[in-house]
Amino acid sequence: MKKIMCRSFCVVMILWFCQTQDILAYQKTQESSDNSYQFLTNKFYENELDSVVAVNYANQYLLKAKKENDTIKIADGYYFLSSISKGDVSLKYCDSIIAITKNHQTKNYPTFAYLNKAFSYFDKGDFKKAFDYYLKLYEEAKKYDNIFLVYSSKKNIGILKAILGENETALVTLRECYSFYSKYKEKAPYDYLTTLFALSESYNFNKILDSASIINTLGYKESIVLEAESFKCYFVLNEGINQYSKANYDTAKDSLTKAVAELTINGDKTNLGQARFYLGKTLSSLGFEKEAIEEHKKVDQIFQKNPQIIPEIRESYEVLINYYKDNNDKDNQLKYIEKLIKIDSVLNSNYKYLIKNVVQNYDTPRLLSEKQEVIVSLKQEIIDSLQVAKKSSTRIIISLAIVSIVTFVFLIFNYQKKKNYKKRFDELYYSSSGKVKNNEKKSPYTEIDSIGISEDIVNKILNDLDEFEQNLGYLKPSITTNDLAKKMNTNSKYLSRVVNFYRKKSFSMYINELRIDYCIDRLKTDKKFMKYTIKAIAREIGFNSTDAFSKSFYKIKKIQPSYFIRELEKQQ
Repeated sequence: MKKIMCRSFCVVMILWFCQTQDILAYQKTQESSDNSYQFLTNKFYENELDSVVAVNYANQYLLKAKKENDTIKIADGYYFLSSISKGDVSLKYCDSIIAITKNHQTKNYPTFAYLNKAFSYFDKGDFKKAFDYYLKLYEEAKKYDNIFLVYSSKKNIGILKAILGENETALVTLRECYSFYSKYKEKAPYDYLTTLFALSESYNFNKILDSASIINTLGYKESIVLEAESFKCYFVLNEGINQYSKANYDTAKDSLTKAVAELTINGDKTNLGQARFYLGKTLSSLGFEKEAIEEHKKVDQIFQKNPQIIPEIRESYEVLINYYKDNNDKDNQLKYIEKLIKIDSVLNSNYKYLIKNVVQNYDTPRLLSEKQEVIVSLKQEIIDSLQVAKKSSTRIIISLAIVSIVTFVFLIFNYQKKKNYKKRFDELYYSSSGKVKNNEKKSPYTEIDSIGISEDIVNKILNDLDEFEQNLGYLKPSITTNDLAKKMNTNSKYLSRVVNFYRKKSFSMYINELRIDYCIDRLKTDKKFMKYTIKAIAREIGFNSTDAFSKSFYKIKKIQPSYFIRELEKQQ
């Protein structure tokens, strides 16, 4: 929900069974003292995992309720049936609940119907409708002060935010849910563990990797303590992805291989596809290209049968297209181009954020162009064998067509790039200051305790960081956590955790952002500084090389420093 990409909807697959158990158990305590209803309810719960048996008791319950014309009991019966059904059938039963309780609303209805509709739409891959019903669930639960359902909806909204690329706001929501569920982990272990899983992913998406590792370690241990060992593999999976993000490829390979084995056994196809995707990337980083290609093929096999497509796995198709292109295998190249076009059509429906957040090497227009190019090339090979005399002229025509298309695409791309650069320059130029502001209030002790450091130490480090920023300490070249920690009379681990938690970024990103913001402010006010070379500016603000400075500037401000300085000269 990394981060990316969005992975977080894998969490909801775990939630389907787990949350239903908690909610049905809650509903069980609300049942009437009527022995006949109670008997059917108990038998339904006892056989819930065997839908063939459970549906019989659910139908008997519903029939009895209809004979007695008891609206709420009828709703109970429909809810039982919706809970053991899937897809459109489950949605149909939920619609019945909503219809009959329109004028008989209670704490349970139509709230539980909204919950099951959200689950069903998610299972169908319709995340927009799932999000709408989680919002309705939240409103209903809040209206009746049902605190557990309030946080259940909050958690799932947070997960869907991560799916839609709202990583920063998703992290805030999931932290809040973690704070709540950690108080009730013995009573609601599955909610607690799935929140930890989602929180770990969110830290990874936001590149706060040390915090992600802390949560993965905690989740693995808590799965054992809470006797939910089936959850261990999900924290192993997340840590494998986290180690890949840290470039610890051997460690990542071990964790991801273990996760693949466990997920193959438990049948979780969505997370299995995610594990194989990252295993393929890891193997490629280790130089095992053939093994990596096999993993990407398995990713395709999984998601051809799975409606819940993860944005990140799009990269698997790009890898396969390039692989077959390099090997001049046009049939397979064309096959995976067509599959990627189909994948993109689904992603563009569910993930609008891809347009602005994912750099696509094969966006849809280019894919269509390349597909046509491959088809033309294949046809040309047949024509060449039959009409050798026309071979030369045909190639010239095709070459001219390709050059024209490429030129046209390049001109459009270049125009859009210049337009975006100008817009970004105006934003930076007219903003009063680019400097990072750190006016946050001291956090409650519960938050401080969650990172394992005492309140006094955290407050001292935050004060020292403020002084460090005011004194421009970040301009010193090659500054490390160890160097700064020694000056602050603390240790590097504490400093790293505080920066990750309170500045919401890694230590290196924290230093680089301070340098780039300082650079922009000085360029805007110091004409002499503006005349420096890029190399001189880089050294002046603490970077060891021009390349490192330019990459950081672009990554943080989405504009090249050379362009920014040229435009600044025009303005001044």
